[in-house]
Amino acid sequence: MVRLKCKNSGEWIDLVKEINSSGEGKIHTTNKIGFLAKIYHNPTPERSAKLQVMANDPPTDPTLSQGHISIAWPKDLLQDSGGSILGFLMPEIKNGQSLIKVYNPRLRNKQIPGFNWVYLHITAMNVASTIDVLHKKNYVVCDIKQQNILVQSTGKISIIDTDSFQLRDKTTGKIHRSHVGSGEYTPPEMFNVDFTTVDRSELHDRFGLAVIIWQLLFGNHPFSGEWIGGGNQPNIDKLIHQGDWIYGKNSKLKPTPFSIPLNVIHPELEKLFRKCFDDGYLTPYARPSAADWKNALEIAISELTPCSAINNHYYARSYGKCYWCQRKIQINYDTFPAIHGSVRTQIPVKVSVKNNSHNQPLKTIPQTQGLPIHKSQPTKVTNPITSSNSVAKPVTFKENWKKALTAGAIFIIGWIIWVVFF
Repeated sequence: MVRLKCKNSGEWIDLVKEINSSGEGKIHTTNKIGFLAKIYHNPTPERSAKLQVMANDPPTDPTLSQGHISIAWPKDLLQDSGGSILGFLMPEIKNGQSLIKVYNPRLRNKQIPGFNWVYLHITAMNVASTIDVLHKKNYVVCDIKQQNILVQSTGKISIIDTDSFQLRDKTTGKIHRSHVGSGEYTPPEMFNVDFTTVDRSELHDRFGLAVIIWQLLFGNHPFSGEWIGGGNQPNIDKLIHQGDWIYGKNSKLKPTPFSIPLNVIHPELEKLFRKCFDDGYLTPYARPSAADWKNALEIAISELTPCSAINNHYYARSYGKCYWCQRKIQINYDTFPAIHGSVRTQIPVKVSVKNNSHNQPLKTIPQTQGLPIHKSQPTKVTNPITSSNSVAKPVTFKENWKKALTAGAIFIIGWIIWVVFF
């Protein structure tokens, strides 16, 4: 068993079991409950210096007071007996689902049945809120992608792989760059750019954030669709570079018969997507900020309306009818199938976002068990926004019949009394 020392605290940590390996390093469980260790394949002085800056200046985690970790930040540096830095200690995120298992309808219905459009909006708002916290601290996420965001059954999220962030050492002014990125979430101006040679900014993150929010609300990538240009359809990286998104102005990429119409979402969200992918194509400053998305999603959530036919369907009030019922007929598949024996998800009039003493946004997801994971028949859909249990159950035909019989009996008894005595 390998034993390493925490550089700052002096605590000794045992590496117990390797659970994952990537191009950068290996992840191990440790004897310290609630913490994992990342050990680099190729430790360097630059990595060590960056980790020390991160350990010295962590962001304020917006849900830590709720017992949830939204940002898996390096806790301490790990060194061997000779003092060489090999990696770092970080919090363990338990029970999180990868983003694709949440936004992909078929995977979602297997993994988290009942995780409906309300929950998807809340998840998107939590992603935006957490990235807003990081941007206020002048951190740049850089490698925004589905694999680096884990989702809980309540809609809370955790951003992992934080050692790939770009950050600035406040003492020396040195920029510690990120050397990684994912083409499907990289803005057009960064196409084919060597990440090791450039400083990145919040404006680049804004593009990746918009893609993540799109995937959560629409179930696919905004730059995937039917190609009507000449030759073979370019890959998504190239389409992003060309500005050809599915609902773009003069785009060579068009919706398919299975594409979800843009107007099913709240108008504020539609406006932000157009600002990002149309206006922001040549003008990065035009892209909505994380705070813009958080505010628009808050409005959109408060205006989601329950469907009268299926208890797991919710739609934007601005659309005027249940799109998911339409889609069920159109594609012969229910994106949000009914949940039997459950109560409806309660929609708040307003989703409040409070500030803590550091003026950082806090999410208002309660401490509930949330939706069951890996179960096909949940008994209850908990409310992800408020801890109130005052949610009305749907009235069944049987209940209505009982009420009718009771009312009839009361009427007959009253009539008999009137005839006899009056």
